Amino acid sequence: MFLFASVLSKDVIVTIFYAQSYCRQKHKDLSSVRNLSENQKVMKMIPSGKNVWIGIYRDTWKWSDGSNSSFRFWSLKSTEPNNVYNETKAAANFDASGGWEDWNVDTKKAFICYSCEFRPAQTIP
Repeated sequence: MFLFASVLSKDVIVTIFYAQSYCRQKHKDLSSVRNLSENQKVMKMIPSGKNVWIGIYRDTWKWSDGSNSSFRFWSLKSTEPNNVYNETKAAANFDASGGWEDWNVDTKKAFICYSCEFRPAQTIP
């Protein structure tokens, strides 16, 4: 079982590559969402209206930790993944409704890590 470690701040937004590096140094990796229950747990951690990076990226939509998962929860509001901005290297973003969206990897957002052991949730000041 993986534990999610929230890394959210209104002032700290970063690219997915920085988020992944931070999560790997301080926790385990960016969050991987394996099923609807985990999706709901992550959704509850996100303040209303906040978008965050999770660890899925476009390379046949693999998780950043290298694992595979058939679970997907793409946002229905804009028929995701839609590649609307030619997001050829896009990563998925977790929107406030719980659905995933594709975004360009250079976009800056908050992020959520996961860990294999319990560590208190952190907020970057």
